[in-house]
Amino acid sequence: MSQAGWYPDPYGSGSLRWWDGQSWTQHMNPQPPIPQPQQQPAQQQPAVQQQPVQPAPQQPAHQQPQQYQQPYGHGWTQQPQPSTPPVDATVRGLHLHADELVISYGNTSLAWTHVEWIAYWAASVPGGHGQRPGTQWIFQVGRNPFHGGPRVEVVIDSGTATGGGAGGSSDPERLWQRLVELCHRNVEQRLVAELAGSVRAGESIDVAQGLTVHPGGVRGNRVSLSWSAISGAVLENGRVWIQQSSGSASVLYVPQQNPNAVLIPALLAAVKR
Repeated sequence: MSQAGWYPDPYGSGSLRWWDGQSWTQHMNPQPPIPQPQQQPAQQQPAVQQQPVQPAPQQPAHQQPQQYQQPYGHGWTQQPQPSTPPVDATVRGLHLHADELVISYGNTSLAWTHVEWIAYWAASVPGGHGQRPGTQWIFQVGRNPFHGGPRVEVVIDSGTATGGGAGGSSDPERLWQRLVELCHRNVEQRLVAELAGSVRAGESIDVAQGLTVHPGGVRGNRVSLSWSAISGAVLENGRVWIQQSSGSASVLYVPQQNPNAVLIPALLAAVKR
């Protein structure tokens, strides 16, 4: 493994660890600061831990990569987006293609209809060992099980993508956005409908490896909220935060990089509807 980048932590933390091309570093992803709701009297509690909400200490850039906030994951619940042109690009020396039916990268491909989990996020890359700081845009789709099942994983670095297909651009962030747009239209609506249908039928489902959605509400490791106590969920600072309708100073959250975490806002809205 000579290519620097974010990879599953070999030390078993469940997060991603930065490989600088020669050795594992101390940089973990994600570790964003806890957001402060602007108009919500309710603070919130992590799905894996209950604690008062306090401002997170500022970490030096060389110690902690900052995860970028981005609005994708529930935009399709508003106005339908126009058709996205096919994607044809070269990323890290491999051909990337995506259209309304399939996504393929190198020798791996998946039809959108076969996708069972999704994850996408953007993260800063720490500099060091002759490498400049930059940004990575990560896009993953796959079939269960999450560990070991077939998947397509695309990691786009600044300046590594060329081409883009009809109407496309070689801009790496825009290329990533077009993959997300195709995922919105061809995967997310179906997955949300399937998951919400299971909950309405009386089942409990695990979402994002840290949150259980059930007919009575949601629960994490030490926190449980009924549907009447939930006002919604938002994507912010690399995490999916579940908002409470009460004045409790606690939060529920899961990292955005977890499988199907970006579906949580639309899923909760669909079940509560």
